[in-house]
Amino acid sequence: MNRLIARQSPLVLALTGILFAGFVLFAPGLPATPATRIIPVKMGDYRFKPDTIRVQTGETVQLELTNTDSLTPHNFTLKAEAAGLNVDTEVSAGKTEVVDITPRAPGSYKFYCNKKLIFMKSHRDRGMEGTLVVAPAGSE
Repeated sequence: MNRLIARQSPLVLALTGILFAGFVLFAPGLPATPATRIIPVKMGDYRFKPDTIRVQTGETVQLELTNTDSLTPHNFTLKAEAAGLNVDTEVSAGKTEVVDITPRAPGSYKFYCNKKLIFMKSHRDRGMEGTLVVAPAGSE
C-alpha cells in the first residue's frame, strides 16, 4: 500500500500544481496587473533623447537610461519632492541603468545630468536637460 501511495504522490503533486496555476492565471474577477511602460532614454553628446517624457499621475514607468558615449559618464537627476520624485542615478559610459518612477502630482519637472569637470561647464549648462511632463491620471 505504501508503494502505491509513493508512486502516486508525484502525480498528485503535479496535478495539484497544474490546477492551482490554472486558477491563478484564469480566475474570473481578479484585476489584471497593468504592464509597466518602458521608456528608453539615450544619454550622450550632452543631450537626452527624448528630452521630453510624458506620463500620468500615479503611472509607474521604467526609464531605461542608456549612456551612448564611449568615455563620458553621465547621470540622471530628477528632484521633485512635491511629485514624490528623488532620482540621482549614475550611468557609466556605454552602460544602461533602469529606474522606476511613479509621479504623484501633475506638473512639469526638469531632469538633467549634474556632471561637471573642473574649469568646464557642467553637462546641464551644456544642454543636458529635459522635462518630465506629468498629466493628471486619465487625461491622455
